[in-house]
Amino acid sequence: MARMISLPEYASDFRSLPANERLLKLTDLYRVFIPTTMAVEVYNKLYMMTSMSLKQKGGVTSVRQLNATYKWSHGGDFHGVATGATSATIIGDSGIGKTTCIQTAVGLLGDIIEVDSPYRKVIPVLTVSCPFDASYKGLLCQILISIDETLGTSYYESTQKRTINSQQVLGLVCQICHLYVGTLIIDEIQFLVEHKTGKQLYMMILQLINTACINVLLVGTNECVPFFRQAPQMARRSVGLLYGPLEYGEDFRNICEILFRYQYTAKGNQLTESLSTWLYEHCGGVTASLLALVHDAQEIAILKGKEMLGIETLTEAYNSRMKMLHSYVATRVTTTNLPQTTQIKEKDDPFLPAPSPLLTQVAQRSYTDIVQEAKKLGTDIVSALRKHLTIVEV
Repeated sequence: MARMISLPEYASDFRSLPANERLLKLTDLYRVFIPTTMAVEVYNKLYMMTSMSLKQKGGVTSVRQLNATYKWSHGGDFHGVATGATSATIIGDSGIGKTTCIQTAVGLLGDIIEVDSPYRKVIPVLTVSCPFDASYKGLLCQILISIDETLGTSYYESTQKRTINSQQVLGLVCQICHLYVGTLIIDEIQFLVEHKTGKQLYMMILQLINTACINVLLVGTNECVPFFRQAPQMARRSVGLLYGPLEYGEDFRNICEILFRYQYTAKGNQLTESLSTWLYEHCGGVTASLLALVHDAQEIAILKGKEMLGIETLTEAYNSRMKMLHSYVATRVTTTNLPQTTQIKEKDDPFLPAPSPLLTQVAQRSYTDIVQEAKKLGTDIVSALRKHLTIVEV
């Protein structure tokens, strides 16, 4: 976890810089990465899959598989060789950090491995994205292009001949992956759910696993789950890690504390328990939404001269910058166990603004009086309350 964490440089002196420089440095927030249990599990899964795949290269079984693949790709019958190659999945909600965890884990696994006998270069992990139109030929071409860019080869050009058919392209990809790739990661796999050709693409991926004898890791969102349950063979190949948003606990509070160290407003502020709870209620435990909320709140504070990261700027950021996410956040929060006390308290939040005259006027009258008056007049209760104080509907 110490190797995974990424914390950009920061000093409290940054808050005294001109506004334009602070706005530029504010983008460093998007470079912050704080590993959680998910990051460790993803690294372990990727390490084990790559290690198993690399151990199979260069042996007698490997040579037999290469010969069988060549015969199959040129019209012969396919005779599989038991190698133990398999596939796994990492499925979770959008924005929880799956891709970032994978990129960090791949970086820790190292660069190209050079083998002496026989001499060749091996890519421990190769990452590609599922084509938006679920085209199996597009995926094969993307794999070849990525290998060419990494190793400096020209396999993709050899597939552009008119005389080569799709089966031969697949056979070539299987042979190249078998020789030069440890684990293949296919990201954004949910694209195959949205197209009629998705099942055809998935069957091609299964053929790639069986023929290339490498491990394949499929990464996508929860839309994939019903698709993988269609048949037993698909479900068996799709066993893996399943994640959701963070629960309100130590991991979430730790992330909030680290993010609050990166304050670029002229006035500093401290994170309290009640403010941490407010952040969870308005990001739903999704780290990408939390990061955007803290970033946009500081941006608003600097641009509008408020110069403080507090409940006022956070609320403004949530209402003006994250409207499209309101319904998703509300759904997640209602299904999560939150502490009983979720209100902002003045006693542990010294940054709260002073009560406005309208709020003082409301304090002199009870909320019950306002509600009763609205009922008598036949007006909307929420509208009546909104005349006296700010109301946020969730």
